[in-house]
Amino acid sequence: MKLLRLADRTISILSLLLFGALTGFSLFFTVYFSTSYEEIPYETGDIVPMVLAVCALGLFCMEWISRWILKGDDQEKRIRILLGLVLLYTLCFCGLWVKGAGCIPVGDQASVCTAAEGFRAGDYSMLTQDSYEKYLFIHPHQLGLTALIELIFACFGNGNFQAFEYLNCLGAVLCVYSGYCITRLLERDKRGRVYYLLLAACCFPLFFYVTFVYGEIPSLTYSLVAIWMYLEYLQKGKKRYLAGCCIACILACLIRNNSLILLIAFVGLLTVKGLGKRQWKAFGAAGLLIAVFLLSRLGLRSLYEERSGVCLNEGAPMILYVAMGMQKGEGAPGWSNGYILHAYWGASEFDGELATAMALEDIRSSVAGFRSAPLYALEFYREKFTSQWNDPTYECFAMTHINGWERCGIVNSMYVGKLHTLMTWFMNQYQSLVFIGVFLWLIFNYWREKPLENQVLLVTIFGGFLFHMLWEAKGRYILPYFVMMLPMAAAGLAELTARVNAWLILRDKRIKV
Repeated sequence: MKLLRLADRTISILSLLLFGALTGFSLFFTVYFSTSYEEIPYETGDIVPMVLAVCALGLFCMEWISRWILKGDDQEKRIRILLGLVLLYTLCFCGLWVKGAGCIPVGDQASVCTAAEGFRAGDYSMLTQDSYEKYLFIHPHQLGLTALIELIFACFGNGNFQAFEYLNCLGAVLCVYSGYCITRLLERDKRGRVYYLLLAACCFPLFFYVTFVYGEIPSLTYSLVAIWMYLEYLQKGKKRYLAGCCIACILACLIRNNSLILLIAFVGLLTVKGLGKRQWKAFGAAGLLIAVFLLSRLGLRSLYEERSGVCLNEGAPMILYVAMGMQKGEGAPGWSNGYILHAYWGASEFDGELATAMALEDIRSSVAGFRSAPLYALEFYREKFTSQWNDPTYECFAMTHINGWERCGIVNSMYVGKLHTLMTWFMNQYQSLVFIGVFLWLIFNYWREKPLENQVLLVTIFGGFLFHMLWEAKGRYILPYFVMMLPMAAAGLAELTARVNAWLILRDKRIKV
């Protein structure tokens, strides 16, 4: 039991530090990116009293709505009605956005779609060095996403990327529903569930990303389902939940490599719980997650090697991303600057060992520069941190700004007009409210005894923070962690209003006496 308490305190303290920083930065300034692929950030100062006032107003509105829903009898019925309305609203909003935004895949999105179309036609040149683009030869970790897009093209026709976007709409609905189920498992107070649904209905970065033909929405959907199944399994012990967790987690990892952070969180928490309570079942669940992942990845590679007759390349060494994450280019520190292609394609001519040696040398050079100029190092990582975590849009406009046909006035204004200004302002206040909610949840729960599995969201988010401080930086990489914050934010804000209400009732009693 001492090990479990130590793990709980460690997670809580580290999370308090992280969310204390996030809350502080979000109150005082905001990072924005222009609606382009330049990824050059600019900071603006925030008026703290105004941010707090808007957050207080938002919380007041949430409490007013929750009081109406939770009054009298039939509370569960009203909550279910609200859930249905939010899910329907999510589906309609996302579907209309796909139709109106007219976004088309470009860059990496287009490369993966081209590879999927080629595979459907029996052309596997993208896996080889002989192709012009060499995309999957350099980035074989994108094979899982390519397989998903190939499956969608097989069902809906080659090049039908809009089918992917409409499926993303269903994914966004499942994200909201999974988050609701996670909130129900973490927070028994019905007010917390109502707050979650109201917060989820305002998570516009998630909704705008449905037009992004890449792994963001599918991997996030499977990740949230996996967390839901994981909590169900540890609370109820039924094997079907463990099977659901394994399947969803592995799909998330195959589609997007960064989802491995979630797998590591599952395995780490199960291992600690197994050691702390001497539960061999926890070790078995952790081993099953690892085994299913390794077998599925091996199976995917073997399937494409057999289909194509090509021995898959290992691709650009992952250490290159660490080296790039320590460099300053034209954009924000640690963001993509062309280093991967330069080191692996240009300088080393696809020699993995030579590219690794170059990356290690560049890392040593960066470390030496940081040591010689500590203030520069501090500013470098501060800007790398805030450029990812303090952008309230998470690049949802920048990553989807290119359209294939003319947009209507409302949609166009959302990208470059008055609606864009209004929406980014709203997202900024909303982001601060979410950070404050999680910070409060951490404070309220610090000394309470709670199951270690309830920390899975915090462990995943903190793992994402560490990973992207070392790895390549990008605002859209942080969106999944932000969506994972919503259940905790709802619980924290709900407890705050419950405490305030209790204090007001007590004060009124004292006045009457």
